[in-house]
Amino acid sequence: MGLKTFPNSIEAEEAVIGAILLKGNDIFTKCNGWIRDGDAFYNNNTKLIWEVCSEMHRNGEAIDTVTVSQNLKDKKDMTTYSNLDMFYLTGLPEKVPTVANIEHYAKIVWEKYIKRESIKSAHELYNTSFDNQEEKAEQLLHEHARLINELLEIAPSKKRDISEIVNETIDTLKTGKNIIKFGYAPLDNIAGGMTRKEITVIGGRPGHGKTTLTTNLTRSLLKQGYKVMLFNREMSNPEMMKKFFVMESDGLSYQDLRVGDIDKGRMETIEMMAGGIKDELKNLIMYDDIRTLDDAIREIQREKPDVVIDDYIQLIKVANKKNKDRRFEIEDILTEYKWVCKKENCSAILVSQLNREIEKRLEPRPKMSDFSESGAIEQTAETALFVFYGYNFDDEKYDKNEIEVICDKARYGKVGTYVMGFNGSKCKFYDNGDMARMEQKRLNTKNTVKIDSNRAIDPKTLF
Repeated sequence: MGLKTFPNSIEAEEAVIGAILLKGNDIFTKCNGWIRDGDAFYNNNTKLIWEVCSEMHRNGEAIDTVTVSQNLKDKKDMTTYSNLDMFYLTGLPEKVPTVANIEHYAKIVWEKYIKRESIKSAHELYNTSFDNQEEKAEQLLHEHARLINELLEIAPSKKRDISEIVNETIDTLKTGKNIIKFGYAPLDNIAGGMTRKEITVIGGRPGHGKTTLTTNLTRSLLKQGYKVMLFNREMSNPEMMKKFFVMESDGLSYQDLRVGDIDKGRMETIEMMAGGIKDELKNLIMYDDIRTLDDAIREIQREKPDVVIDDYIQLIKVANKKNKDRRFEIEDILTEYKWVCKKENCSAILVSQLNREIEKRLEPRPKMSDFSESGAIEQTAETALFVFYGYNFDDEKYDKNEIEVICDKARYGKVGTYVMGFNGSKCKFYDNGDMARMEQKRLNTKNTVKIDSNRAIDPKTLF
């Protein structure tokens, strides 16, 4: 019995590369929707050409036989590219049956790759199990399960009857159930809220209210009846819960709770609030111990939330990735989140840090280029928002009770700057600054009145 060859389709690989050389970046984008790793190519020649095309695409260069050929010639000093026949390259466009089927060809390439990886994963898992490496075996098991799940997704036909799609569209138009409102007028005016199966990215420098905004959005979404999954990567669950307590109380500040400055009377108030908060947060799922992207996706698939909030994506660990450049890992995170949102019919809010260079500019307001992975965000996200609290830069120039939410990308809406009310000590966002000032005035007045600690308090009135 002869040696078995790993699953592959040289014909599909050559058709993919040939179509890209014929039609350029538009076809590459379609193929890249399926082929998310250059190792998907089994043939060394097609793999090398794909890598060059990928680099050119990232750099915004035109792709055709001439430009790719020149790029390859420029790399002739590299041993890797020295054996590539240029006649082979120029002949690839002739091997494309039809460009119309390009996504089908790309799907074949990716499917063969996943099958190869599954075989390798099974073999490694087999050997590791005998070596009693339990921790490594568990990691490999998760990876093998991910590969198997992806195969299951690829294998069945996704073809749907057109009448089913028409009926689904009519249903969404009647009910509006594909739109999830933020619950704040300025944010909802950006794009009418969030669309299911889409991603919203929120960026900002530390101390500018990113986490506070996500806390407010979580509260708003829960009040609308949505199931929300919250990944706290920077803050622990109890610290995040303190923000909820502060938001729903009159006499507490986050600083008080953070440092434990709580007298007996206020502690009793908090304990009485707890019942109401438990009820209001019953549809909230919180994690502060999920490190890897695979674990996060597994929880999303298990719990099936309406909205996923991940704070923040730079702290996500991507397991078993060959890319050493963190920028490419962020691209992987965005792509995988996009896929799981489509599959589970949910929406995701991903929080991201911004480059430090922003603090060196005369104009401190953030913009799209302040994302280190701005290209991936611009391509993947439905909406890109920035939080800017000018008071932190200049307490004379900017209003303490106002914060700017800057929309730099809205696929279905409008871009611009939206001024919202803000109270940092109360961890609260408001529709406008006047609302924030009126609320602060009310609290200041209320706090001048002596409160009877023995008076019964209805928890519902505090939430």
